[in-house]
Amino acid sequence: MKKLQLLLPMVLLALFSWAQQKTVTGKVVSKSTHEPLQGVSVHSKDRTVVTDAAGAFSIPANPGDALTLSFVGMNPLVVKVTASTTELSLVMEEGSNDLNMVVVTGYKSEKKVDLTGAVSVVNLAAVKNVPAASPMLALQGQVPGLYIQTDGSPTGANGNAPQILIRGVNTLGNTNPLYIIDGIPTTRYEDFANLSASAIASIQVLKDASAASIYGSRASNGVIIVTTKNGGTGDKVRIQFNTSITTQTERPWQEKVLNSLDRGKALWRAAVNDSTDPNNLVNKIYTYDWNGDYNNPILNQVHIAPFVGGDSTEPVGNTNWQDALFKTATITSNNLSIAAGNAKNGLLIDLGYYNNNGLVVFTHFQRYSARVNSHTSAFNDRLRIGENVQISRTSQINSTTDVGGAATPGLALTLSPTIPLYRTDGTYGGPIGPGYTDRNNPVDMQYLNRFNTRNQFIAVGNIYLDLEIIKHLVYHTSLGFDYSDLLAKNAALIGTEGPVRSFNSLALQDSKDFTFTWTNTLNYNIELGKNRLNLLAGTEAVRNDFSTFGAATTNFALQNANYLQLSSGVGAQTNNGSATGYRLLSQFGKVFYGYADRYLASFTIRRDGSSVFGTNNPYGIFPAFTLGWRINNEAFFKGAKNVSNLKLRAGRGTVGNQNIGNLSAYTLLQANYGTASSAFPQWLNIGTAYDLGGVNTGTLPSGFAQVQKGNPNLKWEQSTETNVGLDFGLFDDKISGSFDYFDRNTSGILISPPVAAAVGEGQTEYFNGANMNNKGWELILSYHNRTAGGLGYTITGNASHWNNIITSLPDNVRPAYPGDATHSIVGHSQFSIFGYKTAGLFQTTDEASKAPTQPGVLDGALKGAGRIRYVDVNGDGKIDANDQTWLGTTLPKVEYGIRIELNYKNFDLSIFGSGVAGKTGYDPTKFFNTFVSARSNFGPGTLSAWTPQNTGSATPALSLLNHNGEDRTSDFYFVNASYFKLRNVMLGYNLPKNIASAIKMEGLRIYVSGQNLLAIKSKKFTSKDPERANTFDLWPVPTAVTFGINANF
Repeated sequence: MKKLQLLLPMVLLALFSWAQQKTVTGKVVSKSTHEPLQGVSVHSKDRTVVTDAAGAFSIPANPGDALTLSFVGMNPLVVKVTASTTELSLVMEEGSNDLNMVVVTGYKSEKKVDLTGAVSVVNLAAVKNVPAASPMLALQGQVPGLYIQTDGSPTGANGNAPQILIRGVNTLGNTNPLYIIDGIPTTRYEDFANLSASAIASIQVLKDASAASIYGSRASNGVIIVTTKNGGTGDKVRIQFNTSITTQTERPWQEKVLNSLDRGKALWRAAVNDSTDPNNLVNKIYTYDWNGDYNNPILNQVHIAPFVGGDSTEPVGNTNWQDALFKTATITSNNLSIAAGNAKNGLLIDLGYYNNNGLVVFTHFQRYSARVNSHTSAFNDRLRIGENVQISRTSQINSTTDVGGAATPGLALTLSPTIPLYRTDGTYGGPIGPGYTDRNNPVDMQYLNRFNTRNQFIAVGNIYLDLEIIKHLVYHTSLGFDYSDLLAKNAALIGTEGPVRSFNSLALQDSKDFTFTWTNTLNYNIELGKNRLNLLAGTEAVRNDFSTFGAATTNFALQNANYLQLSSGVGAQTNNGSATGYRLLSQFGKVFYGYADRYLASFTIRRDGSSVFGTNNPYGIFPAFTLGWRINNEAFFKGAKNVSNLKLRAGRGTVGNQNIGNLSAYTLLQANYGTASSAFPQWLNIGTAYDLGGVNTGTLPSGFAQVQKGNPNLKWEQSTETNVGLDFGLFDDKISGSFDYFDRNTSGILISPPVAAAVGEGQTEYFNGANMNNKGWELILSYHNRTAGGLGYTITGNASHWNNIITSLPDNVRPAYPGDATHSIVGHSQFSIFGYKTAGLFQTTDEASKAPTQPGVLDGALKGAGRIRYVDVNGDGKIDANDQTWLGTTLPKVEYGIRIELNYKNFDLSIFGSGVAGKTGYDPTKFFNTFVSARSNFGPGTLSAWTPQNTGSATPALSLLNHNGEDRTSDFYFVNASYFKLRNVMLGYNLPKNIASAIKMEGLRIYVSGQNLLAIKSKKFTSKDPERANTFDLWPVPTAVTFGINANF
């Protein structure tokens, strides 16, 4: 009875408060253009919604509540809800104050002004209408601290995920960030890549440990949070259709190569320099008419054999293999979004189609996607039930390798031009006979690869329930799932040119990955006078199961798509399979306190228990605390009229990394059936028993072989970071920005030292044995204004720096990293380059003779003249391995970007560029124009190499014998790879609203844009595309032109 007496007033109070709530609808337009504003955040005490394409919104609120409207580039707007408020017509004025914007930071939302950690809010204008296969590729250079390295393939890494780093590198292992999509955690890049830009409501990047610690053991590499749109507003069905067509070409970035005649001239010069007879070099391809004088050589004529290898069906060619392999690509992108309903009941259907027909011949990337978000409310919006589901299916054929493993984009530069693309019978041309490499025709290799699809189906989503138990106390539960089914097909076909396979084969490999996440939270918000308190408590359970199955066979009578089925091969059939997974159970909490909009504090703690660690260390605890001081709200600061915002932030937190492999802590045994198997390392005695009599006869019995030693003490990699930041705004926030400094130490990094064979089989073991430090800074600065004539403009720049070094590493692991016995990797980054310094070229034999001894430098007709001079770093009078030193790192010291946005009446123009500084990279073009090979092609720089008559050249004298070892790692090839790229220029026009209304449209925008238009780079770096550093095997990033339409109904 007493319980009933206590419960009855609580129920009546709750029912009374429910009865007061109402649904407020409205429309938001721009003051300057009178156009609807899409994407405005409308925030009440307990709910946040976003305006649709017509600027409309619908939100539950109580009389007396304040609605806060925020939008990037607009001044915030606060509206009081009264008993008579039903329909609002609101106008927002241009400005740059987005402090009241509501952002998602981890199981909860909060205003940007209250943030005390390092959180970047992405400007979605940077993502919209960019013809990339992933929104991530459009973010390159846009967010300080977010480093993205890509190539020109559709996915940014030839079918794989591009390199994505948040605040540099904090581990020696997996560096992938954690993605949170509508509350669902995942490390699968494709879940983010397949999102439609039109369905994204917001993106936040949690960069420091104090901001990301709420995600505990998976947050060491940073967190990217995505919230998608939640349906319609204003009880009206709204339709948005976006379409674009893009053409791509690699021509502006194509490297120059030698034609057939000039290649012959370069080979002649190299042979003469080596004092060898050029007519004995490749005389089945080239013969020479020259004076025979090695001291004063004169070439009269180059004779090229009329047929490759004497085969009359393969006349000699003059092929530019880049023109043959690359083509103009066409990208089509279509997206249809249908939104209906209001804050109580809403539905969003988003359908997408993306197709890239391939910059490389016989490649393509295609994606179908669909998203359905819906929600409904009851009990005066105290109960809300909803779901978010996205399904996508991608199909891709990527660039491949030849029979010997050489990548086709690289072959497009190095294959001899004398080989024709086709023979006279229509088959592909290829190398025949002496003098030619054993590399294949890259176009033929792509043709043979045309059946090798990589098809992936992904379904990700959740169903959720929000229940306001009592006023200000909300219970949230979410059942999330993330499913991937990837089928890779590999048909290795027999070609007709060059080295050919002795038999054809077909292999199918299927991978299934399913993750289930159950999240429960209680969130309590209350304001008492000047005090604001938010309490969050929650639990999360994650179950992951991953399995693979593969089958293969050989010897197919026909090589066409219909016949290439596993049952058609008559050779040996094989199969494989595996299964693994992990479990994670977590408890977490967060307390936020604010006083008088001046003092802010938060404390976060998370406890994770994971199955991937040893039995002695399954749990990890990850705490964090932050403090914030809004100095501009202090009474003593009121006189600083020009300072509109000034907030000091500081925080310290710990996060973990469980991306170490599901089985690293366990002892592993594999079945051994007494027969030889490629599944086992060579050191295992498989097939025949070891016979003490030395006869090596006998068969091993079936059993199990140990392949890994378990470690019950294996524990979490932990990163502890201190972050100090300053947010500022000047002149009513016309100038705004922030600066952050961070210092992070990571301990217990997972390593696996080599094991001596004498120890015994299967003794490979993982343990926590390395430490690392990473420190740096980030800056973002923005200026916003509008002229008296109505021209609005915003200029935003960002820059970031990080420097990671290994602070401890066991001696027996160090050989796996750059350095040697006297130059430890400790104190340097794992991306450091270790090699020789150079000091130009020797100009005379006398110079080469008097210099520190370089083995082989005096060989050849030139006796050292024209050879690279290496620096005697240790001063011992000779050049050897002891003269190697540190040359730089392949990661940049600074990444930066600048974005300019202009709008005038119905026109808008955006210009964006980004770059890196302080990066050392291998220049493949310099090597290509320096180093000659009798069997490959090279660049035109070889024609102006050093000779006694051309001593001003910086290119070494050509040599085929390379007695001076000039292909060694040195600062001759590893040079300053800094660059700036003009990545995107977009011009748009919005149809006047009265005209759009007359044709029954909410709005119509047409635009044209160009991507990857210009590169400014170091003079020392000669490759045309600075993002193609290190190897020609990468696709060049193409130049593109896009035409598009955004239509709203």
